[in-house]
Amino acid sequence: MTVLGDQHVVVIGGSSGMGLAIARAAAAAGARVTIAGRGETKLARAVAQAGSRATYRRLDITDEVAVAAFFEATEAIDHLVVTAHASSAVTGAIDTLANMTVASARTFMETKFWGPFVAAKYGQHKLQPQGSIIFFSGAAGVRKLLPHHAAIGATNGAVEALARQLAREIAPKRVNVIAAGLVRTPAYDGLSAEVRDRMYADYAKTALVGRVGRPEDIAQAALYLMSNTYVTGQVHEIDGGRP
Repeated sequence: MTVLGDQHVVVIGGSSGMGLAIARAAAAAGARVTIAGRGETKLARAVAQAGSRATYRRLDITDEVAVAAFFEATEAIDHLVVTAHASSAVTGAIDTLANMTVASARTFMETKFWGPFVAAKYGQHKLQPQGSIIFFSGAAGVRKLLPHHAAIGATNGAVEALARQLAREIAPKRVNVIAAGLVRTPAYDGLSAEVRDRMYADYAKTALVGRVGRPEDIAQAALYLMSNTYVTGQVHEIDGGRP
């Protein structure tokens, strides 16, 4: 399968979960893939899974100087995918507004909004004229009302607004968002097995497809957004039909 025919795909946050699934799918579709993230051991493992068309580079998306240097040293990019962000469960961003600490909310937004913001700021200049950026928001966006998700919903809304504005600013380069529902990834490994399994089961009961997502579900959506050059400025809800 050569849908991406030797295009260059950069996946920030591609060492695990949805990012790794996207990196693997892009490589299988013929792309040359650069996987970026903080942990060298995880990055090396990810490249081994993605295959010979993948390489890795270390990057902390919260370090603006490092992000600028990363893109300065990067060859032309066809598609930039930013999945990296701190786990909402681990940071404490899932809580009532009254109980949540401001530090928890800021930590979550620092990686999920400001990280992609900085990546787009410096990465856009390396995008090919028909290139694209894919951001990630989530189910707790504008239309999804979930309990204890005030900070998460606000952050997701900010990501989506950024994408819509940026799509106009850098056109014809494209910008889209994947608003993923609950996906079974290592992001929730910090929870106890009991809490995690209950969360998955509760979500599956409300999803029309009767299950939580798999990283591969999201990777298929990302490939579509990379390959369809008529799609931009859109938020794509990939959540199993959760009301």
